[in-house]
Amino acid sequence: MEILEEVTLKVDEEKPSVAENQISFDFLSTPATIEKAENHDWVADETLVVLLRAKGGLSPDFSISGKSMLDWVKLATAGCKQKVLDEPDEENLLQTIGSAAEGFKFVAVFYSDTPLLKHCTFLEIMDFFSKRGMNVLRLKRGYVFKSEFLQSAKMLLSSAVEVFGEEDFTLINTPAAASMAFKVLNKRILEYHKEQGVTLFGEDTIFVDADVEIEEGTVIYPNNVIKGESFIGKCVILESGNYIIDTIVCDEAFICQSYLENSKVEVGKTVGPFKKLINEKI
Repeated sequence: MEILEEVTLKVDEEKPSVAENQISFDFLSTPATIEKAENHDWVADETLVVLLRAKGGLSPDFSISGKSMLDWVKLATAGCKQKVLDEPDEENLLQTIGSAAEGFKFVAVFYSDTPLLKHCTFLEIMDFFSKRGMNVLRLKRGYVFKSEFLQSAKMLLSSAVEVFGEEDFTLINTPAAASMAFKVLNKRILEYHKEQGVTLFGEDTIFVDADVEIEEGTVIYPNNVIKGESFIGKCVILESGNYIIDTIVCDEAFICQSYLENSKVEVGKTVGPFKKLINEKI
């Protein structure tokens, strides 16, 4: 048995390798079913995103599908300068946001308890706001401000709420809501992998974390859990009943009813049934 450090050194010398945040930013691409704006560069250049750590309910660090709730919102608004603050009292909201807005034309405010927010929805919101020349846009959970308005406004008057997306601003602040969010996020992750050429049988029993990378041609059967920063190579067969954590499975391997953690399975190797690998290379 080799210790994890030795396995890691070997992995670093050859491909495939496990990269930090392997595929997360692939989720930023706008789905083909949604018309893309002509140019969204201005959003990154002119917008500060303020992320508020929501009070009450679930912790902003509560993990769903391999990322904290706060990190999911960060991912949805990636590309812009981001600042994380504790949620202020409502009467101090404008002052808190205004003090951070210097140097930006727009300030978008989102909360950690909306981890279902999508990047394409964020861009849609910014398009809507800018094209209408608005000073304030109130969202179901959050705001967009023109920075000039923040410098002079004394209070935030009640305004109509604009609704974007069916799920994006669902409040995730209870265990039941977290369970629902997990289903939604896992479905999005699996849809992404199917678009990349991965075959899934029994999707309701397959669970994949956000930072897992799976190459095309791989087939995954029911009752598989793949967590952490695992890498699954091309044309791998994951038979039913595997639990895989932070592990590299190279091309054309066959894994059946096994537990793999911090390990590496070489090209074409068979593991299982009923095998347990921890800090090993096979």
